Amino acid sequence: MSDVNEIKISKNFYLKDFQCRCCKRVMIHPLLLEKIEILHQLSGGNFRITSGYRCESHNKEVGGVLNSKHTKGYACDITSENIKEIFEIVKNLGFTFVKWDKKKNYIHMEV
Repeated sequence: MSDVNEIKISKNFYLKDFQCRCCKRVMIHPLLLEKIEILHQLSGGNFRITSGYRCESHNKEVGGVLNSKHTKGYACDITSENIKEIFEIVKNLGFTFVKWDKKKNYIHMEV
């Protein structure tokens, strides 16, 4: 069986990009992956996924909200050196919810 670091799930992303940091499980909604791929194309890949799927335990550990979309594979967080430009692109991609946390320098996106 392939190492999770080698399993490609789309043109530009690997399973590891979305896996829970503590248990290594992955859940990702196909629409989220599709939109992240579009963002990659439009931004030249100028961002990094900082949080994808989170199990309940990890979500609690990081202070995530109860019933977080991360725990169902419907959300991810990204960061970038050009976060303002990335945010402008993200706002127009049809996510159901988008938030830019300027203090912690990340964008949260949900489908």
